[in-house]
Formats: sequence, C-alpha cells, structure tokens
Amino acid sequence: MPDDCTPWVLGGVWPAELDHLTADTVPLAEYLRRDLQRIADSANHKLRVLNETVMPPHARAAEQNRVVDAARAFAVQRVASTLRQLSQQNDADTQVLPQLDPPTLAFAAPIMPAEPEETPAETVEQRLRRMVDSLARQEPGLRWAVGVRADGSTVVVTDLAQGWVPPGIVLPAGTVTPSPAQRAAGLRGLLADTETSARYNPGDPFERGRPAEPDHPPGAVEAPAVESLGRQLCEATRSRDGLPRLTHTLAEAAVAGTGVAEAELDVLRVHLDTARYQLLARYPATDSALLLNCLLLAATTALAAGDHTVANYHFAWFHELTGNHPPGP
Repeated sequence: MPDDCTPWVLGGVWPAELDHLTADTVPLAEYLRRDLQRIADSANHKLRVLNETVMPPHARAAEQNRVVDAARAFAVQRVASTLRQLSQQNDADTQVLPQLDPPTLAFAAPIMPAEPEETPAETVEQRLRRMVDSLARQEPGLRWAVGVRADGSTVVVTDLAQGWVPPGIVLPAGTVTPSPAQRAAGLRGLLADTETSARYNPGDPFERGRPAEPDHPPGAVEAPAVESLGRQLCEATRSRDGLPRLTHTLAEAAVAGTGVAEAELDVLRVHLDTARYQLLARYPATDSALLLNCLLLAATTALAAGDHTVANYHFAWFHELTGNHPPGP
C-alpha cells in the first residue's frame, strides 16, 4: 500500500449537502474539510511508521488495512456529525408527519421456554481474557492488560500514557482504572501490583469465548477528587496552544450552569475525536502537547455533558502529567 492513503480514506465521503455552499454553510464546510484532511494525514503518518517497521509482510498488510479502515470509519463519523449540525441549523417551520399504516393485529401460539442449559463456571484466566478481548476490540491498535490485585479488584491498563485510558472506551463490568500517577513505562510496570493478568498486543488474534455481560454496568474510572474542578478546568483551557476556543467557552458554561447547546457539545465531541485519533495514530510514540490537549478536551466534554466523575478522571491525569497534583476535597 502506498504512503498516501487519502483516496481510500476520503473517497466518496464528502456530503452532497455541502456541494452548493451558502453563507451559513461555508464555515461548516471549511471546518469539515480541514478535519477530514487531518484524519487522512494521521493515517498517512501511521502508514509511514508501519513501512519503516520490521515485521512480517502479512502482519504489515493487516495493520495497514486496519489503519485505513479505522480512518475511513472516523471520516464517515465526522461527516455524519456535520450533517447533524447542519440539520439543527435548518429548523423547519412545519413538521410533516409520515402517514402511518393501520395497525395489524397478529396472534401467535405461545412458545414454551426451553430449559436453560447449564453454563460451566468461568475460570479467572478465562474471565481476564474475555475482558482484555473486549477492550482490544474497541481499540485494537493499543496494548491492553487486565489484572487481579491482591485485594481482589480487577484493574484495566494500557501503556498509551502511563495507565490513562482514553475517552470512548467502555470498561468491562467489575473493573477499575489505576489512579493517575507517574509510573514505569510498559505493561510490566503497570501490572506490578497484580497477581494474575491477561494481555493483548496489536495483531494478536481474538479468542472465542463468552460475550460481555450486557446486564452488568461497565467498570469505573478512578482518580482523586480535584478541588474546584470547574474553576481549575476553566483556567487550564483559557489560552492553551492548540486547544479550540470552544473548549474554554463550554467549560465556563458548564461551570456557570447556563446550559450547553447540544450542537455546540457535538462540535466539541468532534474536536475530541479528532485529537484522540491523532494521538492514537502516533502510538507507541506520544505527543505530549497533543496528549494534554486531549485530556482537557475529554474533561470539558464530560463536564459539559454532566458527567462529573469522568471529567474529574481526565483532569486529574492532566494535573499529574503536568506536575500539579490535584488536592483532595
């Protein structure tokens, strides 16, 4: 595959709604065009790294296809977000309801439930493998590990940034994350306090097993409570290089309780998704400035959406990685 995958990533994704621009849609189109190009540029950077990495040809080809597929999926998601915002701008004066067909009543013979089959108990190793697979399926480009501590708790780690779990990852039920701290790099150091663990490296096959338990709530992110979280977040986002101005605007609105428009929150999510994608495209290398901006975007997005726990988690990591430890409440 060539270094430039732009045609494969962006081909055919541009929306027809933005082919004929108006004064209202020009800013949306320009912003979308810039974001799509950033997505393609990040994918091209990842491909160049793969081409310079010593690895079997079949593994390189599989990873190249994964990079391109992930970039195209994100480009499609970015276009869909713009179309939602465009739809919200075009408020119709009247709403035409579709004609509904008259209801049809149907009666079916009762079905007797079958006797449930007894499921064998899951071993600790099988449980950990199922959990690490569920994480890897969400972001297969990262190294993941799940381990059991001496106190019986189950911890999720990735070596992206000393244990920080990026936004958008749904943790397996019954798991927690390590608190923000400067730790030894690599999964070995992150798993130092665990007794049993399961790991995943990019390219590892997924094992067939039980599906995740949908009836159980997801795991929880953990971090010490940050005192005056809203005030500190507003200060951190006020004039940071590379951070969209909307971040500070919505941080202030969330703290003041004046309300955040869904369209603005959707744009902020797009900023976060773009930063997250660019950060993961550089993995295993880490761009410190991009990482810190991603943390602030994640914290602000969560706070604006009313999720104080997640906002505290990402901002506590920002404090830790910038050398400012968040005080307790």
